[in-house]
Amino acid sequence: MITPKIAANQAFAQLNRVHKHDDQLRTSNAGEGAQSTSKRDAIDGVKAEISAYSTHPIQQFNAEFNAVVKSIRIADQAMAEIGTNVEQMESEIQMFVKQYPPYPQGSKERSELLNNFAALRKQIDRLTFPPDPFAQQIIGRAGSGERAEAWNLKIGKHRLDQTIRRQPVHTGAEGLNLPQMPPDASDRAIKEMQRALGAARRMVADRRSGLAADVMQVIRQAEKID
Repeated sequence: MITPKIAANQAFAQLNRVHKHDDQLRTSNAGEGAQSTSKRDAIDGVKAEISAYSTHPIQQFNAEFNAVVKSIRIADQAMAEIGTNVEQMESEIQMFVKQYPPYPQGSKERSELLNNFAALRKQIDRLTFPPDPFAQQIIGRAGSGERAEAWNLKIGKHRLDQTIRRQPVHTGAEGLNLPQMPPDASDRAIKEMQRALGAARRMVADRRSGLAADVMQVIRQAEKID
């Protein structure tokens, strides 16, 4: 079974493989020049190779895609943390539901549960505002007037057919749909939240996998550019 974490790791490993290949090409060219020429000629040769390398299509891809990759990594890391928060919330709710008789209204234990739930919910929304504009667009709430649900990437003169889709994981309706729990929440409301958290956990996993799949498709198409 491929988990969202494995899928994300595979996608970024594929990207790292592309970058590593480019680094090896540049290092190999530098080494060959040093062995066959004088030191000054070797330095000039390396400069020439790097200059030529900078016009290579895959290097153009790297230069234009690196910023996007950084955003995607930030978005994926935030999604992983959000998934952890959801799992913690679900675990605590399950413990509450299994408690019999349930903690009464106004009890310390019940108040602690609801306060902790509120804090974790706020943390989820904070995580959807990472310090990166594109990462925010991928996992956060749609901005005022914003309608884009996917983004095409352009590499030089090439516009890729594959897209990076929005994967909102905030607590709102288009995201994880986790309503606030008031301090006087009933037992029924807490049980309903347990079901909502199960759905949210699955949604985070699905959307993280979706982001990883988009990355893989974009990389595979970009590698074909020559």
